[in-house]
Amino acid sequence: MSGDLLTVWEGQAVPFWADLWNLPRLEVHGRLTSTNDRARTLSEEGWGPYATVIADEQTAGRGRTGAPWHSAAGSGLWISVLLPATPAPHLPLLVGLAAAEAIERVHPEIRPRIEWPNDLTVRDRKVGGILCEGVGVHVVAGLGINTHEPPGGFPPELADRATSLNVERRGHADRPALAGALLAELRRRMAVAGPKLSAEERLALSQRDALEGRVVVSAQHGHGRAVEIAEDGALLMEREDGTRVQVRSGHVRPAS
Repeated sequence: MSGDLLTVWEGQAVPFWADLWNLPRLEVHGRLTSTNDRARTLSEEGWGPYATVIADEQTAGRGRTGAPWHSAAGSGLWISVLLPATPAPHLPLLVGLAAAEAIERVHPEIRPRIEWPNDLTVRDRKVGGILCEGVGVHVVAGLGINTHEPPGGFPPELADRATSLNVERRGHADRPALAGALLAELRRRMAVAGPKLSAEERLALSQRDALEGRVVVSAQHGHGRAVEIAEDGALLMEREDGTRVQVRSGHVRPAS
């Protein structure tokens, strides 16, 4: 097993958190290459849904396109959870929705937004990201949420587009409360998840959609206006000539 396995996290024994959150398995590492990779191993070892891995620091965290994810020690909630395998292509959106709702529950003064397909933003600055990867009978749902600004600030390449919960609320961010709320929201959302987004899910996403109504740039389709998120999780975009396309993959960003 890679990483430094902790017995105490945030002032409590790790089994305390496992019991509080009703988890079949909880590992907390002081330092780990990737929580997703370790969660994949737990799936291969036969652990069931909601087995969870947390790291205080990741040395090889990654995003959806394989880009490195800055995971400094003590500055975020770096967590991966085994979810039941599902054919739903919109699963990353549901995970993002659960994360946004968890942030709202713990720190209601913060209004997170979901930037299709897998980012969390506050005031157009990235505060978190989601990476879902299939493994056997599970999906590994990996989340990185910046809870605290790293010592010395974010790296120069991120300084103008990243933020953290403690910066946004101008006070301490509660990592254990956030982890517990996230696990509860994931269970709630997964209990009713279907092959398509429900009307309630689409409304909840629309209320937190960082792109809806804005001019965006799609790597596949160029400039257009983001209209809504479709039932299958695709982003519906209206191009300058009035035609509408469904964006299913590739990077999409606000035009300004």
